[in-house]
Amino acid sequence: MSLNDFTFRSLRAMELETHAAVKVGDVSKLQKLLDNGVNLDAKDEDERTPLHWACATGRLDVAEFLLECAKATVNVQDDAGWTPLMSAASAGHGDIVGLLLSKGANANLPNENGQIPLHYHRGRQEVAELLLDYTRDVNQADNTGSTPLMRAIGGKPSPVVIALLLDHGAKVNTRDVGGNTPLHLAISEGYEDIARFLLENGANPNAKNNDEERCTDLAKPAFRAEIQMLASKKKGASHP
Repeated sequence: MSLNDFTFRSLRAMELETHAAVKVGDVSKLQKLLDNGVNLDAKDEDERTPLHWACATGRLDVAEFLLECAKATVNVQDDAGWTPLMSAASAGHGDIVGLLLSKGANANLPNENGQIPLHYHRGRQEVAELLLDYTRDVNQADNTGSTPLMRAIGGKPSPVVIALLLDHGAKVNTRDVGGNTPLHLAISEGYEDIARFLLENGANPNAKNNDEERCTDLAKPAFRAEIQMLASKKKGASHP
């Protein structure tokens, strides 16, 4: 083995030590590595940097150290196009989301699936509020046509976050590649309260998806009757 090979392998080993130190929150170890000339922006096998891991694991002190002392690249992307901001948002670390945005993180940079950080709010109000202040297009659709509003309806939807998105201009009748609207999704998942809220905010109960299914077709009989009654009242109110 040549001296150059030995040096490269030694540096690579220390770079991997950096990732390990980040995951356990060992800032003193990181400082020593930095003092020894180790690149604290080095990528692992998935092209994630220490900053990615600090954001994903909620290590605010580590993220601050990497950004302020090691001058970590804030908008670096891994092999799937994820930025540290996406990692922090997805994991629900609002304090780190705020830090990254204050350091110039790009809230409009998409990953390989066409998703921006706002797609990863996961129903968390603090994260959504922070990202909405920096997001240019609240209706940004990913490769499947799903918008942040549509993502808000999956899992355990937050009425507060859905209201926030609508207040910031989210389109209530947008469609994904299957022709489904947010109302289709809410009804098919059984979220009747969310469906009512969408209807109150202009959702079209008669919109059809690519399978020619109306939103009402997906509802349970009792709720279908309620939707039809609400639609009838709304129509009557608009035509005195």
